[in-house]
Amino acid sequence: MVEKKVKESKVKGNSLGASGFTLAITSVLIIFFGMFGIIVMPVLGFIFCLIQQKKNPTKLGKAGLIISIISFVLILVYIFYLAPLLLSYIQSLNTSFPTS
Repeated sequence: MVEKKVKESKVKGNSLGASGFTLAITSVLIIFFGMFGIIVMPVLGFIFCLIQQKKNPTKLGKAGLIISIISFVLILVYIFYLAPLLLSYIQSLNTSFPTS
């Protein structure tokens, strides 16, 4: 009887880590599809995983922390480096075609 209560509490305690991991993975996928405006998802994923790791450390929570940090850095790289390069490239393509 006591073992069942311990197992149930471990399952409930892993929900924030799983949520954070899911948000982190989703934010990485969104980066590659070009929607860089959603910077909130890796931050929320990081917060969820951080809370999870403080309450009940899990491997999924640790993976979520790492992926959240990576996705946040990728978003910043995209916003400040790749987006201006792509914009200038597209503008150069528009000026190279004659308009009639």
